[in-house]
Amino acid sequence: MLNGLILKIKRKENTLYVLLYKLGKFILTFNLPLVRIIHLPLYHLSNFIRIIVRRIIHVFWSIPLFKARCSIAGKNLKLPNGIPLIIGSHLTINLGDNVTIGRSTIGANKIFDSPILTIGNNSSIGYGTLISVAKEINIGNNCLIATNCIIMDSDDHPINPKKRKAGEGITKEDVKPVNIGNNVWVGSYCTILKGVTIGDNSIISAHSVVTRDVMANSIYAGNPARPTLRDIDKV
Repeated sequence: MLNGLILKIKRKENTLYVLLYKLGKFILTFNLPLVRIIHLPLYHLSNFIRIIVRRIIHVFWSIPLFKARCSIAGKNLKLPNGIPLIIGSHLTINLGDNVTIGRSTIGANKIFDSPILTIGNNSSIGYGTLISVAKEINIGNNCLIATNCIIMDSDDHPINPKKRKAGEGITKEDVKPVNIGNNVWVGSYCTILKGVTIGDNSIISAHSVVTRDVMANSIYAGNPARPTLRDIDKV
């Protein structure tokens, strides 16, 4: 009955429904007039309260709980968007000092008993990044992993279509660890696939797909990623 009434109002079937339609539109679009001397201080007060509440949650909830989940957690851990989603209770997480992790997903494949994720000192993982660990992924010191990246040391599913159809998983032979060196910058929306080693000081341009090793002091870009500049320490 209610849906029928709403439909009649939307159709404006008679004068009463036209008035109800206008009243509804007014209610939905109504804004209080701006009184800057009142509303501007309220805006700053709202921001201040939000910052204080987020800080309290960060210090007394997110950090202790996530540290408890890690095997090693250094000092000055930062979780600016809350606790990352961890999938797999058998995953070992080792964090250095001054690590920052945005709201990311970190998952462990069941193929190995003790997969390990290591993130070095002063490194940060951007919001929306997915890290899939079957055996081992190492991220060095002073690394910048931007938003919405994918890092995985396996294909997660068999390449053979018959095995996929049968619901079979990957084997240990399908897993190849990923090693990201020190001072590496990985741009947004990059994918780093199994078996890749990225050399120190290198840059992976945004939206790149890394399928092979990356030389140190280089910039790689594209799908698949190829070197676009070498010896960037001399630039």
